[in-house]
Amino acid sequence: MMENKTDMELKAFFDAAKNTEPLPDAAFLQAVMADAVLQTEARTKATRVAVPTPFYAGLLRNIGGWQPVAAMTACTFFGIYIGYSTPDSLNYINNTQQNAETFDDGSFSVASEIEALFQEG
Repeated sequence: MMENKTDMELKAFFDAAKNTEPLPDAAFLQAVMADAVLQTEARTKATRVAVPTPFYAGLLRNIGGWQPVAAMTACTFFGIYIGYSTPDSLNYINNTQQNAETFDDGSFSVASEIEALFQEG
C-alpha cells in the first residue's frame, strides 16, 4: 500500500510532535496552584459544629410539622369533649334521640319472639 502525499506530510508533523515533550504553560500552572490554595483554605475554614436541638423540635420534625400536630390536637380535644359531654348535648350532632325513637316502635323485639316460642311450646 502506497502512501499518498498528504500522509507523508502529516507523518513529518506527527514524528516532530512525538520527539518533543509537552510542557504546560507557566500561567496555567500558577492558575492551578491558586485554585488549589483556595480550595484548601475553603475546606479548612468550613467546619460544622453540631448544634443540639430541643426534644420537641426533633419530635415535631419526625411527625411531619405543625399541620399534623394541629390536626391531632384538634381530634384529641374533640374526642375529650365527646367523652365528657352528656348524651343529651350530643343530639344536635347526629340526631340520636330521633333515631332511637324511630327504632323503638315495639313492632320488633327478639326477646318477645323468643318468649312467644316458649309459650307455644
